[in-house]
Amino acid sequence: MDFILQLVGVSLGGGGVILLLLLLTRLTGGRYAARWRCWAWVLLGLRLALPCSLLPERTAQTAPIVLSAPENTVLYRSAPTAPAQAGLQVPAVSAPAQAIQTPGTEQVSPPPISAAEPEERKPPALSLTLGEVLLGMWGIGAVGVLGWNGAAHLRFCRYLRRWSYPADEPLLVREFNWLGDRLKLLHRPQLRLCPGLTVPMLAGVVRPVLLLPEACPPGEGRCYSLLHELTHYRRRDIWLKTLMVWVCALHWFNPLVWLMARAVERDTELACDEGALKWLSKDERAAYGRAILQAAAAGKEC
Repeated sequence: MDFILQLVGVSLGGGGVILLLLLLTRLTGGRYAARWRCWAWVLLGLRLALPCSLLPERTAQTAPIVLSAPENTVLYRSAPTAPAQAGLQVPAVSAPAQAIQTPGTEQVSPPPISAAEPEERKPPALSLTLGEVLLGMWGIGAVGVLGWNGAAHLRFCRYLRRWSYPADEPLLVREFNWLGDRLKLLHRPQLRLCPGLTVPMLAGVVRPVLLLPEACPPGEGRCYSLLHELTHYRRRDIWLKTLMVWVCALHWFNPLVWLMARAVERDTELACDEGALKWLSKDERAAYGRAILQAAAAGKEC
């Protein structure tokens, strides 16, 4: 029950911060750069990722949100079963035992026989408390969210291993390396083409892969798509999205956390565009915007 109370307290406190950030974003009209909002989401996500109180016990009693522990009511208790009687029962002997004496030995008395045999231990009764029920419900929800996302990721990785292949077009490779040098990337993701893919994307946490649609003609659109995804890689946005999956699994019961995940998705894209535009001239920025809008429209159609 203590774990559930701490989890709910952290979730309620995080929900208040989420509402505050969303309200500030709406009132300011996005005046503040999206990258600063992303940093706020990172800090809040790291706090929500730890479903326990970080304050000492005395300090936690004076926290703004303190949940008093309700009575851990027993919801179900099974009746104890009597132990099975095996074999014959030896009647109890109440008469005192006589001392046994043999020549050349001292008098030896046998151990006394108890008037009543010790009772066999009865198996404990099974019980189910309110805290155990709540913990089980939370665990099922958390495992369900993690399992759903994990299965989708494994299915996508299996598809990539089967159908994607390394990009070997000389012009594409030169564009990729030129943009990597321009962004000052010492380490770069693997560049692969994938049939059936409609928009470029960056996939993988440990070994990121930049995926392009197989039918991706050369031109400024492809170049700007590469710039966008390499900017995602430079900003490590995929780590923030992975953190959001973990936070949503822990706080699946809180609808504000799911709103936070949607806001993170939006702000990471805006921050990525802001970062990419820094490397472009004024004329190139308009072409970049058109390329991103076309890629977004293609993704929505599918």
